Amino acid sequence: MTEIDIFTDRYEHLGTEDKKEAHRLGLWHRTFSALAVNPSRRRVLLQKKVPGRYSFDRPDYADITVGGHYHAGEDIPAGVREVHEELGLPVSYDQLHPLGLRQTAVTLAPDYLEREFQHWHLLPLEIDLEEIPLADAEVSGLVELDLDDAISLATGDTDTVPARFASRTDTGLHHSDGTLSRAELVPNYLALDQLYLRLFVTAYRYCAGERTHLFW
Repeated sequence: MTEIDIFTDRYEHLGTEDKKEAHRLGLWHRTFSALAVNPSRRRVLLQKKVPGRYSFDRPDYADITVGGHYHAGEDIPAGVREVHEELGLPVSYDQLHPLGLRQTAVTLAPDYLEREFQHWHLLPLEIDLEEIPLADAEVSGLVELDLDDAISLATGDTDTVPARFASRTDTGLHHSDGTLSRAELVPNYLALDQLYLRLFVTAYRYCAGERTHLFW
């Protein structure tokens, strides 16, 4: 059981609740999210999860690099532990680039209502894909994309782009080249407020040395 802080829709703290129950009841809560970007190579990383993690059927989409719930009582910088847990990298919060707060609500299943205050960050990583150990067994792999290709995929200008993959196997991580299609992206992040596009454009501006803060 994981206790998380719950809030009103105006981000006023109400108390704590079990994470599973908070999703069942659709209670507002906080999450940490980060998109990893290699500034010098202008590439971004997406994450693939091991199937069967939810009470409903969810395809193996290429999701945002790092994401997770804050535990009850944690402050915002404490969310960096998600980078440690999922990627296995020793990153401190001062290495991240905060982007702002996204308030979102979506019904994923009758017993899974996502009502979140998402604290978003860019995670600059000047390392090769092969140097990321992937510590969390729930992470099945990573997908590395050229930033221009990622933007084209998010806008729908192209349906498929070249990609490099790190995939978990019985014998360790396997690295390979392939392609990623638009259909492999989370549909909700392509519609509504176009989360993928906003993040990729923000990463593009960050790589160009532009000011990047609140982007909603």
